[in-house]
Amino acid sequence: MTADNDGPTAVGLDRVRVERRGQVEDDWVAVEEPLEIRVDGEPLVVTMRTPGHDRELAAGFLFTEGVVTSLGDFESIEPCRDALAYDPDNLILVCLTDVARGAYERLAKARRDFAATAACGLCGKARIEDVFQQLPDLEPRSLPLEFLAALPDRMRRDQALFEATGGLHAAALFDLDGELLCLREDIGRHNAVDKVVGHALLAGEIPRSDRILVVSARAGFEIVQKAMMAAIPTLVAVGAASSLAVRTAAEGGLALYSFVSDGRGNRHV
Repeated sequence: MTADNDGPTAVGLDRVRVERRGQVEDDWVAVEEPLEIRVDGEPLVVTMRTPGHDRELAAGFLFTEGVVTSLGDFESIEPCRDALAYDPDNLILVCLTDVARGAYERLAKARRDFAATAACGLCGKARIEDVFQQLPDLEPRSLPLEFLAALPDRMRRDQALFEATGGLHAAALFDLDGELLCLREDIGRHNAVDKVVGHALLAGEIPRSDRILVVSARAGFEIVQKAMMAAIPTLVAVGAASSLAVRTAAEGGLALYSFVSDGRGNRHV
């Protein structure tokens, strides 16, 4: 399977009419619509997202939530093509291989966990113990702060949807030379990360220890957990870090940076 190329920039925009200084004119807002992910014909979760790169979102979500453990678990990930289905444009169909389907307990647990809408990170988890995934131990990597502090500005230059609307989060993967490899925008910061992880997973590039994840939002626990599930050893956040994010990163070997911009930032040690 290869990473998808769906979702041109215009998919994430909606034209509206606004009044400014007594004048009515056109403006753009970010699109927000539900996406239902079905696994082996059964509904698993509905998440609110900005349309585009839905295959990547589904793959990344299932991977970072521990439903699948590798690219080989997927038989197919396809948009719904049944015109008679309810809202087929917002439905993605996932089929697992026989090996992955055999992990019945994992999939059944996921269906219980995500009975509620998962629009914000940890929604849908019924018990505290369900929040925490089994995370790999990462090899700590030390990189110059001056190098990392330039990455958010590089990411910002390619945030076309944010430029038009001011209303979307972004996540991006960089290599150790500072080259931008993948950038995704979404109204949900968790979705933006899942799209980037899904892109790397579908391209057969997970795990990769030579990647840097940059996010335009704060570094909460769930963002740290998603980065660690993908075995990305460095996370750079434009916003603040939370106490649980800092503790989780320290325990697992993730290099976590917060308030990174304009040549400065904090490394949590």
